[in-house]
Amino acid sequence: MDVHLAIALALAAAAGPAPPASSDTQGVVATTDRMAAREFDERTRMSREFPNELWRLYGSDAVAKGDYGDAVRHFRHAARYGDKYSQHRISLMYWHGVGVEHDRALAYAWADLAAERMYPSFVVLREKMWMAMDDAERARALQVGQSLYDEYGDEVAKPRLAQVIAASTRDITGSHTGFHDERLQVIGPSRGGGLMGDLGNFDLSPMYASWRRDPARYRAVEDAVWSHGHVEVGEVETDGR
Repeated sequence: MDVHLAIALALAAAAGPAPPASSDTQGVVATTDRMAAREFDERTRMSREFPNELWRLYGSDAVAKGDYGDAVRHFRHAARYGDKYSQHRISLMYWHGVGVEHDRALAYAWADLAAERMYPSFVVLREKMWMAMDDAERARALQVGQSLYDEYGDEVAKPRLAQVIAASTRDITGSHTGFHDERLQVIGPSRGGGLMGDLGNFDLSPMYASWRRDPARYRAVEDAVWSHGHVEVGEVETDGR
């Protein structure tokens, strides 16, 4: 169960690029952005105490709807908690000028941030961007990159996420005698099902898996998944330069 959960929540872009919605947006759209209503509900419930995961899901959902400006804002929220995939998505949106103004230097700065932990796919993308830029763009990329690290780099983002995890762990409902029933299910309406219709059962017990409550173990699982996974969203276009 833990392995499947890790893959579902930390590898949101394991698939290749989605069929292009248009020539302008195909570089920023992933096949996994579009989710069935029940899947979206289950995953948001599972991620509700992990802002990196939750805002990443909101970002993917916004891309699927074509709300690219909202997608950038959601990915940026996730990026504050060290979500490297969201940082990667932001870099592509700046590179292709989707949801934001086209800015290849800033795109590289975000790509460099996404590659901070040396996940292979993100490192490859960063190097492709570097090779595609001219000297002026490279100089500006290095200049703007430091401010991004000050706000979104692991040095500040990891403690930020650890604090949230610790706070949510303290709030877990349980017995004062130490009893904790790992079976946790809720019943609620799924998205689009109306106020009383389309009720479903959701097993949230994996949300409280021990590795998800330990920031060091949580990061280790993320590192293992991303280091061995493959991410491909669009292409790095050179615009003939």
